[in-house]
Amino acid sequence: MSTKPLNPQRRVIGGRAVVNRDWIREFTGASVGTAARWYKVRDEQPKEHRHPEKERIDGTDFYDEEQFRAFYTWFQQDKASKVLKADPELYELNAEDIVSINKAAALLNFNGPSVIRKYRRDNPDYFPDSVGEVEGPTGRMIPGFRVGDLQDFDRNRTGDKLGKAGRRPGPQDEAPVGRPSALEEVLAAELSTRAGGEPLTATQLAEQYAAEAIERDGYHPSLAAELSVQYGGPQRSWEYAVRNALEHHPAATPAHSEADRRAVIALAALRERGDVRGLAASLAREHGGSPDVWSRAVNAARRLTDPTS
Repeated sequence: MSTKPLNPQRRVIGGRAVVNRDWIREFTGASVGTAARWYKVRDEQPKEHRHPEKERIDGTDFYDEEQFRAFYTWFQQDKASKVLKADPELYELNAEDIVSINKAAALLNFNGPSVIRKYRRDNPDYFPDSVGEVEGPTGRMIPGFRVGDLQDFDRNRTGDKLGKAGRRPGPQDEAPVGRPSALEEVLAAELSTRAGGEPLTATQLAEQYAAEAIERDGYHPSLAAELSVQYGGPQRSWEYAVRNALEHHPAATPAHSEADRRAVIALAALRERGDVRGLAASLAREHGGSPDVWSRAVNAARRLTDPTS
């Protein structure tokens, strides 16, 4: 799917410079959805730093350049202030050391390893890859990360892809800034055609496509892989979209086998809790059925998250 080229425009009217949204995107590197959201939530921004109001000129929306630059400077500063500070111990360790996902979360002052799992799931390629496995506190092998990679990640943190995970409590700006995600890139053309209406993020559009596919053909465990092939983008991003579609569009979800239903529940639990010991037994207590049945569901979910296993 080709990406529509930007057409940045800047005009001077009465001694005042105005710019269009493509100019804003080129200047900031923001995606279609992000640039649209900045304007959509302008009333929630501090009045003295607010995104400028649009002005319609020759059928195109323009924005006061000076006001936008002031808004963007404030936005960058506010965004950077929300980045968590790493524990000084991170820089006392040898860069070649390997630490567990639990230790990595502690060094980065995250609330727990689930934060890293959320980054790996929701923002592919943002957080460093695991370099292997190390023994966890229960004796189970868990992901390990190179300290040097964690140091690089911390130095480069600007808040560009921060979601709810890893942020300070309280109101947050939800619009990420920076290079488009892989999902945004493959859906850019469709997002661009919808930019004049209600702004959609790439994740919301992917969820919409997933819901339409479920309504049309029914849910099946390989749906995320099929959507990844059809539209492009990482399979893990489509797994997230499919799971959200199943949760948010129950009317579009036809009846499917009990095994499929349990696999969906197990997949959600794996994503949320991690591959912890006793997961099948916990699901059996929470949803009924035998641990053996849920063990098979957990194994099916593992294959969905790692098709090579």
